[in-house]
Amino acid sequence: MTPLARAVLLVALAAFIFTVETTLIKAVTDVPLTTLVLARAVGQVLWVLPIWIRDPTLPRTRILPMQLLRAFLSNIAWYSYYLSFSGLPLATATVLSFTTVLFVTALAGPALGETVGWRRWTATLVGFCGVLAIVRPGEVPLGWPVLGALASCMVGSMIVLTTKALAKTERTVTIMFWVGVVALAIALPVAWPGLAWPGWGNFGLLALVAFCGPCAMQIWITAMRLADASVIAPISYIRLVFASLFGVVLFGEVPDPWLALGAVLIVGSALYITRRESRLARERASAAASDSSSTDTSSPKAP
Repeated sequence: MTPLARAVLLVALAAFIFTVETTLIKAVTDVPLTTLVLARAVGQVLWVLPIWIRDPTLPRTRILPMQLLRAFLSNIAWYSYYLSFSGLPLATATVLSFTTVLFVTALAGPALGETVGWRRWTATLVGFCGVLAIVRPGEVPLGWPVLGALASCMVGSMIVLTTKALAKTERTVTIMFWVGVVALAIALPVAWPGLAWPGWGNFGLLALVAFCGPCAMQIWITAMRLADASVIAPISYIRLVFASLFGVVLFGEVPDPWLALGAVLIVGSALYITRRESRLARERASAAASDSSSTDTSSPKAP
């Protein structure tokens, strides 16, 4: 099997597991949001624990403040993400979660000093029009779940930007380690006052949530190492198909035309931005390689 074929299968698998995770969140009953996040944090720590046992240097990092910031952002994103999926139809929450790409574009200029051209800004505005089509201000109540969905995407865009910085020097497992440790340190005291035995049924669902989150994350990262992001990104949007099917079959949620319109605008703009960014990155890399080659050719040879 070629690396690209493996990447496509892994992305599809990750999309399915992410959808299973959000379905489980919706299926959990009478469990506080803080307990859901605590379960996810425990799962993150348990996922990296065997690696830490084999490699005691796992926590070693060159930029601890950035690790702590990235981990803190993940914790905030989990609270808002779980809030959105527990209170919105699966398909709606899934579509809104795709707006992370739009927020990354909006923040790339001020945060990274990147030049964002009119094409990317136009695609971003089209995507946010899709958000308006879904929430329809004045017709659909703008409650906490919708705000949670948008907040998780805004924080998620910050996570993308900090991860870009960390990836230059840090291992993926080290990043995942600090996310788990910091998330657990925050989630445990927050959840403790309302912590209670949820019952065996909910406990099983929470255990699956704890497993699915880091599992899907690891699979997704592996896929990203095998193929270009612009090639496999479209595959990740199969989450919308899974979410729609699960929503209809398990919860009787029937998507409406406004959701379909919003999905087309959001997914279309996100795909355009991803593909354009990938093409520009290749052009910059090619130009840099050409400049380096020219410099080497023109430099005087040592006697």
